[in-house]
Amino acid sequence: MAKFSQSKQVIFRSDLSVVPNIYDLPKLGAGHDGRVFRFNNKALKLLKYDISLRKEKDLMTFAKATYFLDELNLKRIVKPIDILLDEEGIYTGYVMNCLDDVTDSKKKGTPIYREVSDFSCGELINSMHDLIDDFNELTKKNVLATDINRGSYIFTTDFMHLCDMDKYQIGLVRVEDLNKSRLNYVIAKFLAVVMSKNLDKEQLKKLNEWLKKVINSRNFLELLESEIGTDYRTPIGEFAEYKVKKIV
Repeated sequence: MAKFSQSKQVIFRSDLSVVPNIYDLPKLGAGHDGRVFRFNNKALKLLKYDISLRKEKDLMTFAKATYFLDELNLKRIVKPIDILLDEEGIYTGYVMNCLDDVTDSKKKGTPIYREVSDFSCGELINSMHDLIDDFNELTKKNVLATDINRGSYIFTTDFMHLCDMDKYQIGLVRVEDLNKSRLNYVIAKFLAVVMSKNLDKEQLKKLNEWLKKVINSRNFLELLESEIGTDYRTPIGEFAEYKVKKIV
């Protein structure tokens, strides 16, 4: 039986350049709302669902994608940088910078592979400062960060980035406290994952209690930076071993 072959032409709105068949490109991943393909140094996200369903599910509508593209200046949150149209000129997806995850297990044995715990505390602090700027930018533009989970993290050669803005909400007011707790979650959840290795059930429970507590802390990030101190060369894994003993 012949293998079924999909075909879909997409067009970059910025310069009207054409990808004859997006399905011929290497696939980077897939989720409930679309599929992502690599095109040179770009990631092309082909969306599922029609316009009304995207609005209903609060996914990446055309209005949201263009707002993020035009209004947001972000350092470590991967945002749309162009719009994809189909053959009829209808919005069908968007374009992002393609980031290479150096912690992907498929890269084990290659020169670029790194364990997350091998990054330094200095790299964590640098990423954290950039993310503080990014979340301040979201708040300033009345955007709420939502649906952040373990799949939102990408670790490149310069450490932590966030992806998947599809469910971020726009046009909201008074989002500062909510975005602050989301940012706390980003950093605390990352540390909790690193600290959770080799813990028993009771210890994991205490770690989860710590996570819930610090999410709503007003000075969690400042205290964390003070706790790390000035030796930025310390591996994150080593710091996590020290910190988890204080928690559990």
